[in-house]
Amino acid sequence: MKRAQFLYKSTCTTCRDARAFLRNLGSLELDERDYAKLPFNADELRAIFKDGDPRDYLNPRSPAYKAMGLARKSLTRDDAITLMLRDSNLLKRPLLIAGKEIVAGFDRERYASIVN
Repeated sequence: MKRAQFLYKSTCTTCRDARAFLRNLGSLELDERDYAKLPFNADELRAIFKDGDPRDYLNPRSPAYKAMGLARKSLTRDDAITLMLRDSNLLKRPLLIAGKEIVAGFDRERYASIVN
């Protein structure tokens, strides 16, 4: 059975729907983390994004993203991680991590392709 990490916020409806979808697929063992209850530290975020750019996982639909005018700012990788630590709503969610692949958001097709 394949294993994957599922990082989510329990208060997010999309996250709950994605979690239920993955559980119904049945052939994927999930290491789950509700980061609203157990926040990340900087080292954990760096490890999560070691094969990707954390700037790609900032949520442009977040009210905080818009309020800070982040679309107009040039951020470093460390800037993105610092912002995610400060406000977890800036992190696209949920995150499904399987091997080196990170899927941000609820993408049924990509989820199914990881399982199969």
